[in-house]
Amino acid sequence: MKILKNADILTMNDGPVLQRGDLWIAEGRIIKIAAEEENGPGEHSGGMGKTAWEGAEAVPPETEIFDCTGCTVMPGLIDAHCHFDQSYMADFFLASGVTSVRSLRGFEGHAGWRDEILAGTRRGPYIYSSGPVYDGEDPSIPHNDNVILYSREDVEAAIAFVKSQGFLWMKTYPMIEPELYRYLLRRCEEENLPVCGHMTKRMEHRYLADHGYTCCEHTSSLPADPEEIRYMAEAGMWFCPTHVVCETLPDYVWNGKQLRDLPHYEDLPECIRRKWEEDNAVIIENYRKWNVHPDFQMIIDRAKTFLRYSDKVMAGTDCPYPGIVPGFAMADELEKLVNVYGMSVYQALQAATVRPAEYIGIEKEKGRILPGMDADLVVLEGNPLDNIGNVRRVKQVFQGTRDWNRETLQSYLTAAGRLKKEEIEVILGKDGQPLD
Repeated sequence: MKILKNADILTMNDGPVLQRGDLWIAEGRIIKIAAEEENGPGEHSGGMGKTAWEGAEAVPPETEIFDCTGCTVMPGLIDAHCHFDQSYMADFFLASGVTSVRSLRGFEGHAGWRDEILAGTRRGPYIYSSGPVYDGEDPSIPHNDNVILYSREDVEAAIAFVKSQGFLWMKTYPMIEPELYRYLLRRCEEENLPVCGHMTKRMEHRYLADHGYTCCEHTSSLPADPEEIRYMAEAGMWFCPTHVVCETLPDYVWNGKQLRDLPHYEDLPECIRRKWEEDNAVIIENYRKWNVHPDFQMIIDRAKTFLRYSDKVMAGTDCPYPGIVPGFAMADELEKLVNVYGMSVYQALQAATVRPAEYIGIEKEKGRILPGMDADLVVLEGNPLDNIGNVRRVKQVFQGTRDWNRETLQSYLTAAGRLKKEEIEVILGKDGQPLD
């Protein structure tokens, strides 16, 4: 048994209201929220109002008590778009309060890590994964390591693989040949396999919305026509902006931002920092050579159009793209949802808790603080409703039966920063090659 005492509890279930009281956990699940009575604090010893269980139910022996006075407890964050391909990332997620991830490129290794984390034999966020990225021939990607679909037989093999690994979505890139794309959507609908990804460059976006395409990944994947965006939103499609990764183009290519200035950059393993610097230099060189200067405000306006017609929005980071530190980039993304897209703080927090849980299909287990739900929680030294940046002030993280305090999590980051390249597990993609 664990009791989080004197907490300000943001349940994410009843609007932006904090519930003051004690949170009871047993066997990895929330069993009770003992809220203050209406007579309020100050009338009982310690300045704490009488709780519903005081005097009526004894605290079981060997109960762990966590003093959460002055802290806000909220559901663990869900990064709704990442690529959890390297083992060092696990502790970065946990240290930033990310207890679950939606990983958007899955191979056998991801299925293995998913099962090990569920079994408690590996530390890391719970993994909900798509299969590999499926695409058509795309000359704009010189070294395309996606799985290319040429035929209906390829589509059938792709569906069989995704289902055999227990993955939840088929992920597509936009250059699949239209007739084959239509076949894929029809077969996925028959197999009850949702499709998500980068939409299309070769057919009507409305067709995707009408035939089971469930989520548009990235603001940059939205169509240019506002009416098409409205159609997608009203048809029930979901949207994951990944705004911060979209900003890396103007930030690093044209505005001189440096990777070394990122918070937590020095916590990354040295080999990862070196690889990021090398990759970023190539990215900058290519974009400057091609003189790519997108109208970024136009891209933002497309996302705002979607938000006018739908609240089916999830917060994702696309880490570990160079400049997007696993886990810690989630706070940056949430700030952008508030400051750039005009979402309320509560709506942004929903995008990292309630909404991805609904999309994944785990809304009865995660994303809210309610009796019977999983004890995936983050304790913050500050109220995120006052300042969304307070999601960075992680004091304690709970994930089912396990919990870690800030000092322990920092020790994990320190250890991760010392890892050599050969000590980092990397998941293998197609042809047995490590995922980049």
